[in-house]
Amino acid sequence: MNKFLILIIVVFCLLSTDGFAKKKLYKWVDENGNVSYSDQMPPKQVKKAHEEINDQGIVLEKHANAKTDAEILAMKKQRLAEIEAKKQAEALEKQRQNIIKAYTNEQEIIRLKEERLSALERNIASAKQSLDFQKTSREQLLSMAADKERNGTKVSKALKSRIVTIEEKIEYQAEFIEIKKKEVQRVKDKFANDLAVYREAKQATKKLLE
Repeated sequence: MNKFLILIIVVFCLLSTDGFAKKKLYKWVDENGNVSYSDQMPPKQVKKAHEEINDQGIVLEKHANAKTDAEILAMKKQRLAEIEAKKQAEALEKQRQNIIKAYTNEQEIIRLKEERLSALERNIASAKQSLDFQKTSREQLLSMAADKERNGTKVSKALKSRIVTIEEKIEYQAEFIEIKKKEVQRVKDKFANDLAVYREAKQATKKLLE
């Protein structure tokens, strides 16, 4: 008799638990601050903040407001910006490590900078000499062509071709000089950065050892 009674109680508890689990309500607050309860969510409220509760008022699950398209786009942009910032930070750290490994002291950095700049200045000086020579040659060729025209003589194709060629050389040398001048500035910037990074790293190491 006692066993049968216990069995009935167990079955009743199971049925009660099952019914308890299935009784789920929804709770939400509308735009006016009114709290509502229902066993079904209004369609317009589904994507808004709400809670799932049981008939004892216990919160089973919380749902936040669904993100708008603009919010989703903003989150994606922020994530991309964070990824890009991380990449840049990693690149800078790699560059820093390479600089520390590349030099043994500050004097080496200064010496290498002066060597590079000296080589570039020689290139520029040589190009300027060549440019001056070519400009002189162009003036001579143009003078020859002008003399022929004044004398009523037709300017030959060969002379015209030489003038075109010298013009192209002048243009090339002028562009070459400008490129080398920009390279001079890049070299100055590079070694200034290398020196600053090297000094910062050495100072940090020194502080750690103190």
